[in-house]
Amino acid sequence: MSIENMILIGIIVACIAYIGVCVVRRRPDLIVNFILRASAGTAGICVVNLALQSQGYGISIAVNGVSVLTNGLLGLPGFLLLFGLAVYYSFA
Repeated sequence: MSIENMILIGIIVACIAYIGVCVVRRRPDLIVNFILRASAGTAGICVVNLALQSQGYGISIAVNGVSVLTNGLLGLPGFLLLFGLAVYYSFA
C-alpha cells in the first residue's frame, strides 16, 4: 500500500469521524434510537431462530455485524428483509 493511499484513507476516516461527532452533538436521540432498534432486532432474530429450529425449519439468520447494522438502520423492515432473504435463498 502506497503512502498516497494511506493518506487518502486517513482523510476519509477523519471526515467520517467528524461527521459522526457532529451528528452525536446535535441529535443524540438518533444514536439512542439506533441502539434500541439494533438491540430489539437482534433479540427478535434470536427468538425467531429458536422458534423456527424448534419447529424443524432449516432457516436461520446469523447474528453478526451486518444483521445488527441492518436492524439498527432499518428497524422492522430490516428485520423482515433479513428473514425474507433467508427464505428466498433457502428455496433457491
